Amino acid sequence: MQTYRVAVVGCGRIGSLWDMENDPPVPLSHAGAWSLLPQARLVAGASRGREHLEMYGRRWGVSALYTDYREMLAKERLDIVSIATHPQRHRGIVEAAAAAGVKAIFCEKPMATHLEDADAIVAACRQAGVILSVNHSRRWYAGYRKAKELLDQGAIGELVSLYGMCQGGKPYPAWTADEEGPMLHDAVHLFDLFRWFGGNCTAATGQALKRKLPFRVEDDARMVFEFEGGTSAVALVNELTRYARLEIEVQGTEGMMRLNDHEMRLWGSRQWVGHRKEPDPLIDWWLLEPRPFPAVAENKPLLDAVREVIECIETGREPSSVGEDGVASVEMCMAVYESELRGNTRVTLPLKSRRSQLYALREMGKL
Repeated sequence: MQTYRVAVVGCGRIGSLWDMENDPPVPLSHAGAWSLLPQARLVAGASRGREHLEMYGRRWGVSALYTDYREMLAKERLDIVSIATHPQRHRGIVEAAAAAGVKAIFCEKPMATHLEDADAIVAACRQAGVILSVNHSRRWYAGYRKAKELLDQGAIGELVSLYGMCQGGKPYPAWTADEEGPMLHDAVHLFDLFRWFGGNCTAATGQALKRKLPFRVEDDARMVFEFEGGTSAVALVNELTRYARLEIEVQGTEGMMRLNDHEMRLWGSRQWVGHRKEPDPLIDWWLLEPRPFPAVAENKPLLDAVREVIECIETGREPSSVGEDGVASVEMCMAVYESELRGNTRVTLPLKSRRSQLYALREMGKL
C-alpha cells in the first residue's frame, strides 16, 4: 500500500483546531481527516501564526512546521496539500503547490473571493495535471447523496424548483471578515447544492444588503436563480440569527424532499377523493403525504472527501467537487452582487467581469 505525504496549510479552525480535543478525531478538520487514513501521513504544516502552528504540531505529531508555505513546498516532497486558509490566500498557495509537483490539492471553500483568482486556480491545476477537490462538503454526506439518487431516479417526478435557507453560519461576534459575507462564507454550500440538483446556473436576480451588523459585507441577501432546462431556485441568506441553519427543499412534479444535515424528509403525491368511492378528475386534486426516506448508513463526510482524493490519484477519475464547481458557486455569489449593483435587475451567467463587485457596492454606500 502506497503512503502519501500530506501537509496542511492553515492550521486554524477547519485546518486543525476543531479536532484538537477529539480523540479519535470526528473528523471536523482537514488534519483530523487525513490522520485517520492509513494511506496518508501528515508530515508537515504551514501557518502564519506560531501558536496555531505549534498546536497543530503537538496534536498530530508533526515536527516539520513552517510559517512560509513556499519553504515547506521546497523542502518536503509532498504528494498532497490540504488548504484551509482564508480564501484570499488560496490562489498563491495552489499555484505554488502545482508548480512544486504535488499530485493533488484539497481546497477549502469558497475557492476564492474573486472570480479571476478562482479561474487561475483551475487553470494552474489543469495545466499541471494536479487533481483539485473543493470542499463543498454536502456532496459527501450520505443523506444528500441518496436524495440526489432519488431525484435522478424520478422518485419525486420531474424537478420543478428549489428553495433554500442559509442562516447564522458564522460565530458572531467572534468572526469578522472584510470579504466573506454569509453568501461566500456559508451559502456557497447551498448554491452548490442548487447546481448539483438543478444543473448549471444561467441567471440571477437578487439583493445584497447590510441591515444590522458592523461587517464590511452584506448581512442579509435574497435571490432567485435560473438553471439550464428552466428550473429555478429561491434562497434567503443572512447572518441575523443566533442559530445556524442550512436547509434545501427540492420540489418535483410528484413530490418533494426537505433536506438538512440532520434530517432528510420525503413526500409523495396522492389523489384526494374525499368521501367518494371513485376518483373524479373534474373535482379531485392531489395532496402531499409523507413517505419514508430510505435509510442510509451514517458516514463521515470530510473523511470520505479526503479518501476520495487518494482514490482519484490512483484511478485518474475526477473528484465529486472539481475546481469548476468551486468557480461556479463563487460566481453565483458574484451574480447577486452584480444584480444589486444594477438595481436588482436580472444578470446572466457567465459573468463578464471576474472581479468582485463587493467593492463597487461599498463605493456606492450600499455595504
